[in-house]
Amino acid sequence: MGGSQIWLDPRETLSVDEMLKAICVNSANDCVVAMAEYIAGSEEAFVQMMNDKAKELGMNDTTFKNCHGLDEDGHVTSSYDIALMSRELLNNHPTITNYTTIWMDTLRDRKVATI
Repeated sequence: MGGSQIWLDPRETLSVDEMLKAICVNSANDCVVAMAEYIAGSEEAFVQMMNDKAKELGMNDTTFKNCHGLDEDGHVTSSYDIALMSRELLNNHPTITNYTTIWMDTLRDRKVATI
């Protein structure tokens, strides 16, 4: 898939807590796709949800083409739109800071650290 991953095995089970930790601390793109598929049924359906939410938030310079943020033609945003999205996240989902403030932790009995 490219980018950062934790090399999910299709036979393993991780909790939502573990997945969020991997996403926020390690930028685990494989976990992002797995969560997208779990939430929306497919990555494509989740990306549509992302674009719908972006429009709702007034993110007029944003078009998502994938859920993980890796470069893709037409996948664009602006710093203003990122600020709108960040404000929404922090105001309405403040527990995200339980994950985004992790300096070092473990997952699967291995150390994970922010870069």
